[in-house]
Amino acid sequence: MTTRQFRWSALVSSPPTQPRSPPEPDPLDDPQPTAPRAEPDQRAADTPGGVPPEAGIPPGADVPPGADIPPGADIPPSGRSGRKSREPDPPGLREQIGATRDSAKRLVDAHLELARAEFEEIGDAIKRAAALGGVAIAALIVAGLLATVGTPLFLGEWIFGSIGWGLLDGLLLLVAVAVTAGLAAVGTESTRIGRSFLVAVLVGVVVAIVLGLNLTNRGWSGVGDALVPAVAVDSRPLVAALVSLPIVGGVVIGLLNLLRSLGGDAAGSDRPSVGARLAMGLPAAAYVGWLVGFGYAYSTGAVMPDWRILAAAAAGVVVSEVAFVIVGRWRPGFDLLTGLTIGVVLGLVLSFLTAIAFGRRVGAAMGVTIGLIAWPALMAADFAARGIDVDALKDRFVPRQTIGMTKETIEWARARMPLSRKS
Repeated sequence: MTTRQFRWSALVSSPPTQPRSPPEPDPLDDPQPTAPRAEPDQRAADTPGGVPPEAGIPPGADVPPGADIPPGADIPPSGRSGRKSREPDPPGLREQIGATRDSAKRLVDAHLELARAEFEEIGDAIKRAAALGGVAIAALIVAGLLATVGTPLFLGEWIFGSIGWGLLDGLLLLVAVAVTAGLAAVGTESTRIGRSFLVAVLVGVVVAIVLGLNLTNRGWSGVGDALVPAVAVDSRPLVAALVSLPIVGGVVIGLLNLLRSLGGDAAGSDRPSVGARLAMGLPAAAYVGWLVGFGYAYSTGAVMPDWRILAAAAAGVVVSEVAFVIVGRWRPGFDLLTGLTIGVVLGLVLSFLTAIAFGRRVGAAMGVTIGLIAWPALMAADFAARGIDVDALKDRFVPRQTIGMTKETIEWARARMPLSRKS
């Protein structure tokens, strides 16, 4: 291999990225012809950016592709103006840490904003759901109240012909339930409560049948025909009942109360006051006055308004009231007066209930009403007569088994672990 071939092979095999100087000519080689060197255009050299004015490119602008550039013009390698662009310095460690921190902060803020927006939407949904749920619950409560109040009224109108019966029976039913719950809470046996309920149901059924079929009205009609035949037919049952039932009730209950007073410790009690005797004897005195006035009118044939009837009634009230005040000075007499007044009032109530022809619907309503009155009354009477077992009531609220077991455990521990050992 010649020296020239060695040099060219070395030049070809060298990396293209490393510039090398051209090989020096060997003096032994043949001289090579040299091409004439083109002189740069003086106008291009004088123009900023190395582009002559004939090219039509403004100074400092980029050279577009395909532009007609004269030979020898000095064009920058980047195709831009001849100004050398300086690359920015790489950021330092502190700047990179700050940029990373700012990016992390912006990321966290973005997540927080997203979460806040979602929670606001969730809160609005919860508020809306809570409001709608409250409306639903309120509607159910109102519906329950409407059903509770409206059902007795509807049944009273439908069955008995008047919403008044439904209101009265609904009220009495709630009172009976309250009394039953109270007695059960203090430990009253369920058998006693059930027995009172059954008796009240039996009383209500009997009253409904008797009044619904007008049996008592027919019976008082027969009594009136024998006792007061001169009275009008339509008023005869009521008059017969008013003349007889208060008297019977007053005498029976008054004597029973007198016997109870004589057999107890009330005989030696203090004397009642005049005001108490006047108040207690007034209902019975009013009935006596009406009875005297009716007797005078029936015997003489007088009709109202007649001052003689009024005078007879007033005289009966005054005389009977004075007699009652005198009798009531002693405790047994006052008890007799109390029983007489109670019997008269009950007789008047029973007279109106039994003498009037109510019909089936009203009779059934009366039976239900009396049954609802009798139920809590019977329970209260049974409670007053027998009372409650106080010890059993205490046992329900005192943990006696736990206390006893704890005491046994303490005694067992003391027996096996004495506080002081004997020497």
